[in-house]
Amino acid sequence: MEKRKWENMNEDCLVNIFKRLTLESQLLDIRVVCKSWNRTLRNPLCWQQLVFPPITHPRLSDSHGLIKCVVNRSQGCATTLALPNECSREELIYVSEKCPALKMLTLPLFLCRNHSDIIPSLMVKWKNLEFLSLGDSSSTIQILEHICSNLPNLSGLSITDGYIDHETALAIVSLAPKLKYLVLEGAELDKENLVLILQGCKQLVKLDVRNCIGFDADDEDISKLASGIKNFLCAGSIAEQYSWEDHGWV
Repeated sequence: MEKRKWENMNEDCLVNIFKRLTLESQLLDIRVVCKSWNRTLRNPLCWQQLVFPPITHPRLSDSHGLIKCVVNRSQGCATTLALPNECSREELIYVSEKCPALKMLTLPLFLCRNHSDIIPSLMVKWKNLEFLSLGDSSSTIQILEHICSNLPNLSGLSITDGYIDHETALAIVSLAPKLKYLVLEGAELDKENLVLILQGCKQLVKLDVRNCIGFDADDEDISKLASGIKNFLCAGSIAEQYSWEDHGWV
């Protein structure tokens, strides 16, 4: 029996494989295997999931204009986008115009802080957005104010390692009460503000508040309020942050 060659594989099958690979593999490995694979990479469906590594990555550090180049290859088909901290203001605006079909968006810590003045207004361009992940909590209120009435499909929000004060918790409850997925892992989150979220977001099916500081994981009041949430995660959370002095180590 004649062996089938990889380069002769059906293009639809190749697209289904290539779109699951990392950007590094797509840009630097796949295209040099053979002509048919390189030709398949021109299909914009290969570029639906754009998860950028740090631009300082050793194999990509010399790639000038990497973000624009990759976004152009998607031809508006990208549904998942995770930008690097190194994303410039110009590139962020460009992405907001060229990726109208986004469903999942991740903005890391320093990108959020460096461009906090324009991010809220750009968010409304992603009408199909379903899940938003923020690496910084400082602009959460402004972002929610802009998107609450413009993004009807938003069902998931992630703010990791942030500070969820009363104003932020109140904004989540009042501006995004229909959230189904909320991730606040590693945040500073007082019991009072967690209770506010539990009482206000009635449609939650997943709430991740693991490793938070501000409440105890075994708090009975919290457990009772969260009993109706299908996937409630709170392991590792403590009421107060212990210091070296508390343990007599200094």
